[in-house]
Amino acid sequence: MSLNNFVSGKVLFVAVLIVCGLGIIFVSSTAERRSALEDVSQTPPDTALENPHQEKSQALTTLPGVEKKQDGFDFDDQMKLKLKTISEAYAEQSKYPSFSVPIEADELSTKYLPDMPIATELPADMNNPDSPSLSILPSKFRYFSGEELRATAKINGLPAAETSDVSARLIMQGKTMGVAVVSPSEEQPHQYHLVFDPLALGSIEWKENITMEVEFMLPNEIYTRSVTVEYLKTIAQVDDTAASDVQGEYLIIPVYVSTEKPGFHRLQANLYDVATGKPLIHLTAEDQLISTSGMLNLKAHISALKVSGSEGPYQLKDLMLRRLPSEPDYITEYGRIEQLSFDVEGYPFSRYQDQPYINEKAQRIANELRKLGS
Repeated sequence: MSLNNFVSGKVLFVAVLIVCGLGIIFVSSTAERRSALEDVSQTPPDTALENPHQEKSQALTTLPGVEKKQDGFDFDDQMKLKLKTISEAYAEQSKYPSFSVPIEADELSTKYLPDMPIATELPADMNNPDSPSLSILPSKFRYFSGEELRATAKINGLPAAETSDVSARLIMQGKTMGVAVVSPSEEQPHQYHLVFDPLALGSIEWKENITMEVEFMLPNEIYTRSVTVEYLKTIAQVDDTAASDVQGEYLIIPVYVSTEKPGFHRLQANLYDVATGKPLIHLTAEDQLISTSGMLNLKAHISALKVSGSEGPYQLKDLMLRRLPSEPDYITEYGRIEQLSFDVEGYPFSRYQDQPYINEKAQRIANELRKLGS
């Protein structure tokens, strides 16, 4: 299907171009796209060099995945295959509400765990990539007042028989806020567990960036590496959950929340199967809390539950509570989660109204991408 034919429709369309492995999504009106392509295709050869629309033609032909045809422009076979793959992903997404999404086996750590830290790892000698590498991995990215800051420091590529050691400190605004108690790992040589004293920053207004600075002591050399984490003031917390219940096609999980700042709050969590420990569904609830205490209802759709194959019992874990930007300061603020997991009762699938869900927006996008890739 050519672009010229596609732009003759009367709806907005989405064209996806993947450049060096990165997806670039742009949306344009059919009228503007039709005008641009018609101007290019109708330019007489003898006036092409004088016509500014020649630049549009050249731009289209230089885009990866786009090739010039006799009657206009089209995607090459490789791009059509990519568009087909993306359309299939959108088609699968259209089966579930955005607030009740099945978790694929490889998605938990990459998409659905809050505060996932990122390890910093670099060669000890930056001029020698074959030198031992030094890494620091915090226990998480965001910490709240009174929480214990932990990290793991590791030296890779150093023979076990060699000696090493580390020391570490916390730095905020150029000042040392504390030092770590260092414990060598019993499982692996040259790996160290760092535990910092809880910080009591009573004057923090929103959040502070705190640097974990680690000195790696290798034979004949000392190297310094660092990683930055966030230290936040909390304005809300998850207090408890109420008994779950089946309502129509949903498993409703009420969550009690208290907040210092009423407003629009969002709660995210993952539902696990108790028997297998398998993550099943990523859940999201959003609502306006008009007082300092309220409830957010997580809703697991029957379609997502049936895909998981689990009728429960469940556990609710990996919670994240946020107050979204709004008056008066328009910043994202976080809530504290004291309890790591909550028990959730399950019910036989026969208790639910077995009604398929259709995400019309995702389905429309899937259809348009399918047309582009045909």
